[in-house]
Amino acid sequence: MEPGLAGWQLALLVHGVLALIGLWPALRLLERAGLPRGWALSLAVPVLGWPAFATLLAFKAWPTLPPREEKLHPRERMRRERAAMAAKQGG
Repeated sequence: MEPGLAGWQLALLVHGVLALIGLWPALRLLERAGLPRGWALSLAVPVLGWPAFATLLAFKAWPTLPPREEKLHPRERMRRERAAMAAKQGG
């Protein structure tokens, strides 16, 4: 037997590395969508994991979440606060 990885061992190693790389974006996507984070574990299933994850995302009804708070640059936030205070005092 030759030293090194056989074909199937290399394939599993590549799959494991790709699953670990895809895990973080999948967790972020599920968290932002309000869906169960456990679905990301389907990525660990060889061959069927990625299609199963994509199918879950495609056909599951996503919950309606309240709009996210707008992130403003501190200068823009101060400008809007001053404009609101000026409008309140002037009118």
